[in-house]
Formats: sequence, C-alpha cells, structure tokens
Amino acid sequence: MHLNKTVAIINIESGEEEALRQMLEYFGYTVVMYEVGRPQHFIDLLAGKLLTKFDFIVISCHGEDGEIIMPELGEDIYYPDEPRGNFGFNEINKYLTWKDTCIISIGCTTGDENLAKAFAKNNNTYIAPTDYIEGDSTLMFAVLFFYYLCSDIHKLDIEAGYKKASSLDSETNYYIMETNPCPTL
Repeated sequence: MHLNKTVAIINIESGEEEALRQMLEYFGYTVVMYEVGRPQHFIDLLAGKLLTKFDFIVISCHGEDGEIIMPELGEDIYYPDEPRGNFGFNEINKYLTWKDTCIISIGCTTGDENLAKAFAKNNNTYIAPTDYIEGDSTLMFAVLFFYYLCSDIHKLDIEAGYKKASSLDSETNYYIMETNPCPTL
C-alpha cells in the first residue's frame, strides 16, 4: 500500500519514537525523524528552518504542567541567547510557523488549553493529552489514530480517527483535538 502521506517525528528525549516510526512505515507512511538535542534545534524546527511541509508532525516528548520538557544543558553549552527551561504557550506562540498541518504531541499534559491554542494557530489541527498518561497508552493512541486514517477498512478523516483512537480506554481519552485558530495570538 502506498499512501503518499508524510510524517515528521520530532524526538525530544522520549522513548516511543522508534516504535511509532516502525509502525507508520509498516502502514505505508513516509517518515522522517528529527532529533532535538538542544532548545535551538526545536526553535529551528518550529520556525520552519529545518522542516519542510509534512502531512503530519508528531512531537515525541515528555510534558509537565502544560509545557514540553526541553533538554537541560550545562550553562557553558547553551548558545548565548538560547532559551533555558521548558517550552510552553509563549515559546510556541513566538516561534511556530507551521501552517495547515496536523500536529500530534504525545507528551503528558501537552494538551493544555493555552499550548493547544498556540499550536492550532495558522489553521493547524493539534492533538495531545491533557493529563499524565501512561507511555504505552500514548503510543497506542498514536498507532490507532494513524491506522484509522490509512486502513482500507476504515479510511477515516482526522476528526473521526481522533475520536476512535481516543475512545479506546480512560487513558487514551485524555487526548483533545484543537482545530480552531486562535485569532488573538
């Protein structure tokens, strides 16, 4: 099966990215992996400097309190103007240039309302968990979501795929979908 659909997986010190890549390639998606070792790498991806147009972007990360946990570097390793700390609403709103794409974050609490609105601007669809979710459940959500979109049996659209994948159990039910651009950003 040749889908002609592309997925970028941005890995920020996670653990599910390789299993997800293998499943997506098995389903027929073309997958490109990006590794984030420092905050500037993520900024360059958000700003479109390293990332071309993809149908889907998966952010494989850890999250805490509605922010994406960034790698911590030694003070002598950071670039002079490189942000320290995690990325929340302000950082995403400042750097994000992605347009007309479906973004899935699999990091805990990255479905925070403000973070979701920052990612959903520019006519994006953003899907992420609102709470602390088991790693196996977040991987299962992502695999099911993409399966429902590509399966010859299902061929669902993004919203229907999201609804089916998030209804698996109480853990996958933590996922939200934000589709409305926030005009005040």
